[in-house]
Amino acid sequence: MRLNQFLSGCALSIACLVASQAAPAADRLQGAWVTDATTCDTVFSKRNGQFTLKRDAEGWSGFIVSGKRVRGTNASCNLVSSKQKGDVLTFLLNCADKMIFQTVSVSVRFESDDRIVRFDPEFPEVETTYKRCSR
Repeated sequence: MRLNQFLSGCALSIACLVASQAAPAADRLQGAWVTDATTCDTVFSKRNGQFTLKRDAEGWSGFIVSGKRVRGTNASCNLVSSKQKGDVLTFLLNCADKMIFQTVSVSVRFESDDRIVRFDPEFPEVETTYKRCSR
């Protein structure tokens, strides 16, 4: 259950991680992301200039993309592969929490450099928008 909650909240971040393999997408996806930009200070802190998840951030929908790794409050994911079709980036990620390993596919599109939308191609009307926290 925790992994599914994490994947729902962090699937976009995972997608961002996968996109980081492509040079132009890498710069665009790196950083800390949340569904509500007003919660950046609640979910993240900065240590040595880098974002880190706060210990009490569980329950908030946020994640950090760093290189080929995506970290959320309940799980972490690593990029397996990615592909782009038009403005849609699709990522295959290996994710794990304390008990379960799972491979997931995540699709995203950029609305702007600091705003991405995660969606399921089978149900494109269901989407989650993420905003980047200030760098």
